[in-house]
Amino acid sequence: MKNFLFSSLALAAVLFVPGVASANEAADRTAAIQLCRAEVAAQAGTAAEAVRLDQVRVRPRAVRVDFDIWRDGNLQNVRCEVSRAQGELTIASITPALQTASAAPTAAAQ
Repeated sequence: MKNFLFSSLALAAVLFVPGVASANEAADRTAAIQLCRAEVAAQAGTAAEAVRLDQVRVRPRAVRVDFDIWRDGNLQNVRCEVSRAQGELTIASITPALQTASAAPTAAAQ
């Protein structure tokens, strides 16, 4: 009986403690979307409203945010990886790398 009780407690701890550790998933998800949307819009040279959310995946150490951007009539898919370290969110990577093209020719090209 004693072994059954300890086994039950150990199983309950394994099943329920991860739920307590992930209590901030919704807040981290929302913050990651806002952080990535602002950075992707800045890199793409578009308004934040032009960066459309596609999907979000929350993992224990990272949040993956996928966006769709319409630029020059073409749809571009962008993935932003955000690390969740010690309660702080930081952008780990944005793929593909976004570059804003300059329409003005440079002096060397003339």
